[in-house]
Amino acid sequence: MDFVTLGMFIIDEIHYQPPREPDFDVMGGGGLYATLGARLFRPPSASSKVGWVVHQGHDFPPQIKDRIDSWNTDCLFIQTPERPTTRAYNRYEPSGYRTFRYSNEKVRITEDSLTSAQLTSKTYHLLCSPDRCIDLVRGIANRRKGLARDPQTDNEMIKALIEDPVFVWEPMPDLCKPAELQKCLDALEHVDVMSPNLDEFCSLLGISIDPNVPADWELMRQKCKELLGSVVGGSKAAVVVRMGAEGCFVAQHDRDLHLPAYHEQDTSHRVVDPTGGGNTFLGAFCIGVVQSPHADCADRFEEAALYGTVAASFAIEQVGVPVLTHSATGEELWNNFTVKQRLDEYGRRLAERSGHARRQ
Repeated sequence: MDFVTLGMFIIDEIHYQPPREPDFDVMGGGGLYATLGARLFRPPSASSKVGWVVHQGHDFPPQIKDRIDSWNTDCLFIQTPERPTTRAYNRYEPSGYRTFRYSNEKVRITEDSLTSAQLTSKTYHLLCSPDRCIDLVRGIANRRKGLARDPQTDNEMIKALIEDPVFVWEPMPDLCKPAELQKCLDALEHVDVMSPNLDEFCSLLGISIDPNVPADWELMRQKCKELLGSVVGGSKAAVVVRMGAEGCFVAQHDRDLHLPAYHEQDTSHRVVDPTGGGNTFLGAFCIGVVQSPHADCADRFEEAALYGTVAASFAIEQVGVPVLTHSATGEELWNNFTVKQRLDEYGRRLAERSGHARRQ
């Protein structure tokens, strides 16, 4: 298994400003979008290496079940006939801001929810509070150790279980505030990557930003260095700040890198709804870590961010998830593009900019 998320699946109800009619039964949730990101880089020959958990209530729409099945992932459906599926109400305000609230009680995913196969994953995506992050990392580690000691576990599975997985943690937005900083630092000691978005990053560190002014990269560098420097034994950890239209900033103990967003001025008209872009980024980021030919080198997170950037471009081109079709030759098309097309094009763009910068 290459990837498992412990993020939730949610069915969204989305309301807009008049005269646009609302959308109902929209697939959503951090777990869904993270799975999307991983699935984009794991076509059918390897899609079963993408794992997630969906609680299926008595009201689960058949068309959503069919769409999930069409991705051919390792999706564990947990039947909950005594309750509805977790749902949420979303509303776009005149400012464009999207408000969110749960419509019913949510059902969390824990380490005990995972199958034996999912416990062998090389990467895990967590979306939770600092305290729960630590509990999940410890819980997954304990379950892996227990499974490895089970006499019925075969040698191939044992080999996967004894390798240390990569944990990518996405902190809950409402807990990214100065009062929670020490708890976040504590959690960072247990994971490989912490990834807030820019608003969350600034809120956590108590700094203000002007969205109408280009990012101050020196400030980003300084604050990330301070954050990583406060972590005991955190030299291998990374902070990946997801910055929307500004791209992302990947910071490690002794290096950092800014990558631009895939959609820039010439393709910005394709951006319809940024919801889920950050989760999708992290799902693909996890696959990039696994895929990287330099998996044991310090730059593996920087290479993984390329995957995340490309994946996010698909997630934000519509409300909900992108449309999966196939070409005449059987290639997967997401919104009529192959993932490889975009990854190659983005790589060329970065190479051209790097060459231009060197010539200046």
